[in-house]
Amino acid sequence: MGQGASPSDALELGRAIDMVPAAGLVWLVEMNPRDLLSRSALGPAVAMIVPEARFDAFARRRGGLDLRRADQIVIAAYPKATLVVARVPFEPGRVDAAFVALGGAEQGRTVEHGVTRMWRNVKGEHEEVALLAGKALIVERGQLGLLRAAVYFAEGRLRRSLPVLRAEPLASAASMVGEAPLRAFAPGPFEGEWARGLAGLLRATTAVALSMRPVAHPTHSALALRILLTGAWGRDATAAGERLRSAFGVLMADPVGLLTGIDHPLEGPTVTADAGALTLDVTLDALAAARGVHSMADASIAEIMAY
Repeated sequence: MGQGASPSDALELGRAIDMVPAAGLVWLVEMNPRDLLSRSALGPAVAMIVPEARFDAFARRRGGLDLRRADQIVIAAYPKATLVVARVPFEPGRVDAAFVALGGAEQGRTVEHGVTRMWRNVKGEHEEVALLAGKALIVERGQLGLLRAAVYFAEGRLRRSLPVLRAEPLASAASMVGEAPLRAFAPGPFEGEWARGLAGLLRATTAVALSMRPVAHPTHSALALRILLTGAWGRDATAAGERLRSAFGVLMADPVGLLTGIDHPLEGPTVTADAGALTLDVTLDALAAARGVHSMADASIAEIMAY
């Protein structure tokens, strides 16, 4: 560290997704709010789901933490914990004070290498927060351990371990589904009720990936949806691809499909099947999809933003 440099100056952070541990992951959602809101095709759709007033209220309660300025947010679920990692600029002192003001019995804190960690009990559940030099924020709720691993990834101290999208089976799935401002992943194996999902295809699926990206369309704000299933499909790939097409057809006729406009796609669906992956691509009306999501999940989204 050079003369006059601070620990926060030395903390060079990579992508938020590269701070997320792979072990034990159940599912994750990765998004780029700044990109989503700046796209003319998607901005109105996002605003329909999360209005500007809700972002403003969140920022007021969280010391000016404005999620619209985030270039990446990852929400990762594990069997006994949830981890949120956000790459977003903020004023550490204001955000620290805002988290303290939220209440709960603070049990301790540390400040090291430009990282402030604080932990507390919220309604009988462990919560830990890490503020990384005004550049990123990590929140863990539930079982201990994930946040510490995420901080170590950020500091480059876990060189022998791989973050979630650099480890199999999700590394291959991430490569095949491609970059997008909104993606979701779930690693196999899938068991119980999950194994019967998508016409039983999940029983043989090693990973599921989903991506959404805006695409040009002459008359609509269009959203390209890709669903990817990796697995050892081998000679059964063609038949498995038809089962995926059929399962999506059931979704199109389902009340959820009717509500979100999936039943009237702008293009597709088309299915590609090979020995290692099944891919379904479909183009949807972004505003129709947003109206459906708003109708189904507005109360849940309000609760998430309030938290």
